[in-house]
Amino acid sequence: MREQFFIGGIVLLIIGSLMGGSLVFYSTGCVLNLVYMGFISAGAYTLWGVLLKYNPVSRVSILGFINPVMGVLLSAIFLGEGREAFSASGLLALLLVSAGIVIVNASLKRS
Repeated sequence: MREQFFIGGIVLLIIGSLMGGSLVFYSTGCVLNLVYMGFISAGAYTLWGVLLKYNPVSRVSILGFINPVMGVLLSAIFLGEGREAFSASGLLALLLVSAGIVIVNASLKRS
């Protein structure tokens, strides 16, 4: 699997370069941020693989719906978007997604 990500990254780098893009690091912080994001991605895929090893795919795949919930919560915390995230429609959406996850996991436990 690591080879797929490496080859995919090279292909995307080539396509980006051919279309006029560039990869420029303005500071050491840029490099550290890129390395940090790489470790986050590797950790997430490792955790996903471990979950799939010990749990049925149907139970693990529903956890993918936590992505929008965490995205909203983290943007509220780190980007100061609490007003948008915790509006009536935002809270209703978070509640519905969370309820869906609970309902699906509860029905999976019964079967």
